[in-house]
Parts: sequence; C-alpha cells; structure tokens
Amino acid sequence: MTGIALPPFPVIALALTGIWLLAACLVPLLPNRLRPAAIVILIVLGVPSLGWLTLLWGPGIGVASLALGLLALIVRPLGRRRAAIPPAIDGGQHP
Repeated sequence: MTGIALPPFPVIALALTGIWLLAACLVPLLPNRLRPAAIVILIVLGVPSLGWLTLLWGPGIGVASLALGLLALIVRPLGRRRAAIPPAIDGGQHP
C-alpha cells in the first residue's frame, strides 16, 4: 500500500490540532464575506490533522477533538448571541 508516511510524533499532531482550533476560534472575528472561505479552508486542513491525531492518540482523543472543532465552527460567540436576543416587551426596564 502506497501513501504518505506521516512521522509518528504525537506531540506535533496535538500541536497542529491546537493551532487549527485557535484558527477556528478566530473565524468569527473575520468579516462576513470571508467566513465561508475560511471555514472551507479549516475543514480541508482539519480532516487530515484530525485523522493523524486519531491514528496516533486513539479514538477517544480523536472524537473529543472532532467535538471541539465542531463546537468552534458552529457556536456563535457570546457577544453575538446576546445581540441576537430580542429586547424585553416592557422595553427592558424592570421595577
């Protein structure tokens, strides 16, 4: 079987996944027009990184990394979540 031989350096695989996660957390700071392209790039780069991490660290770490990556790509930042909450009916004034 021929293919690309990845060096068995588990720390490097973990570090690359951490860098990917940091980049995914910075996507919401990009302008709206650049976000779709950034997400596609993150997916294209994240799949091999996640596969390598799973190969070296096992399925538990791989699934946990997948969950963190999905969370970083899907969940809106807290500030934007608060802005999306509609104002109170009474105008926001509480007695």
